Amino acid sequence: MTRIKDPIKVYDARWEVSEFNDQEVERLFEATLGYARIIGSDTIVLTRDARLGCARVMEIGMKVIVEAGFRLFVCFDPISTPLGYFATMQTIVNFPGTMGLTVTASHNPRQYVGIKYTVPTVEAIGYDCGPLGGLKKVKELYHSADFILQKESGGSLAILQNPVDEYIKYTFQLTGIESGDLKGLTVILDTFNGSAGPELFRALKAAGVNVIPNRLTPNGEFPTGSPNPTSQNKMNTAIALAVMHNADLIIGIDGDGDRIVFGDQSGVFSAGFVMIPILRSILSESGNEQRQKVLYDPKVNPLALLKWAELNAEPVLFRNGHSQIKSFMKQSGSIAGAEESGHFYHRLPYRDLVISGENSLYTILLLLKSVHKNKSVIKDIRKLEDQIFTSGEFNFEFSDDSIRDTAMNAVIEIFSTDKALLRTHSENGDDLEGTVVYKGISFESGKIILQDDWYAAYVRTATNEKGVVRSYISSCNNLVGEKLQKKIVSLLTDQFNGKEIE
Repeated sequence: MTRIKDPIKVYDARWEVSEFNDQEVERLFEATLGYARIIGSDTIVLTRDARLGCARVMEIGMKVIVEAGFRLFVCFDPISTPLGYFATMQTIVNFPGTMGLTVTASHNPRQYVGIKYTVPTVEAIGYDCGPLGGLKKVKELYHSADFILQKESGGSLAILQNPVDEYIKYTFQLTGIESGDLKGLTVILDTFNGSAGPELFRALKAAGVNVIPNRLTPNGEFPTGSPNPTSQNKMNTAIALAVMHNADLIIGIDGDGDRIVFGDQSGVFSAGFVMIPILRSILSESGNEQRQKVLYDPKVNPLALLKWAELNAEPVLFRNGHSQIKSFMKQSGSIAGAEESGHFYHRLPYRDLVISGENSLYTILLLLKSVHKNKSVIKDIRKLEDQIFTSGEFNFEFSDDSIRDTAMNAVIEIFSTDKALLRTHSENGDDLEGTVVYKGISFESGKIILQDDWYAAYVRTATNEKGVVRSYISSCNNLVGEKLQKKIVSLLTDQFNGKEIE
């Protein structure tokens, strides 16, 4: 059977519900289990979020997994991806060959669905990332006419109880927080009708926070649009609520709960700036006086990196990508990481395990603990935020990938003409999956030097959506940044007939 369509993407498997039929989804699970057998996995933890397409995918997966002779633990409750990781952590203690599969399409619009993967020991994999190339091997099996998944006896199904209580208890212990410790803080929690709402609401209330929720009910229809708090203007309602209730912070969470946006009554914060108090806590508690590596993606602004370095952190540039950045964290011994898309990564101990991954509740509690200790932390972040311009990611869709590529090259030419430094690979030689732009910025002997007219940018094609160019700008001030963004938007609209999308 010839398969032209391909569900495997860079970070996970993802597709539009109408794009693949049940037989093709079944084939994806067969390829996944073929890969599991090759790497020695015998146990699967299967979880899902609230997305409408998840139920059917989970139903197909359960049948294939049990018939193939695997031990299956399944949680039917819509839960966040970090909580799914925690369920896998719990399971792998007793079953070392555990692979975790989370049915989700993250922040994508409601018509999408997909699967995120972990292999022992709770290591996220992506394309060309993980044992035997990770999803590259899954893709090979998916398309191979010679591969047939052999059915075996001995398969079993056990229903997992939602582990939210243990997750909250574990994360409280990790942060040194007890019930009621954060009393006096008021937070707007906007969870975009995603799966993380109930678990985060419960945890923050238990910590003593006055929580004012918005879009709290999990709803796979996503009635207000794609559940992505990092898209422009998506947090406006939360900001208005913060003003109304005189809240200390706003928190926005994406559809599967692993992408976080923070802000105050004046607007949202850059992830790089939020990372400053979080890093201060992590580094002070590590007890290690040596410089600790902290990963950042190409969109983290240079002023934030300068502040990280002042905390005795060593900022290390790495490509966009959740699976890849977590893998590189483990490989490089990095203590933490941040992507401007709202992903925060930590070294997470659990019994005898130490994994590199996301725990959104941990990230939130670390920041709230810092703010509770000294509310001037928020003012400090706002002061930094107001010094610079950040565009947020602005995305343009084109009629086909050929026009998309031509349009992207035209954007890069704008920077090249301005004699900016263009980078497509990190210092380690890793492909940055796009073009990183620096003007008026230098990195010398662990120090970051910014000229008065600096700007930085990142331009790439979307990995999970067709015909889309993604751009991001940070700069020394609004004048420089807005002028540059306007020039790019005009080019993409007028010359290439691009349509701006979320």
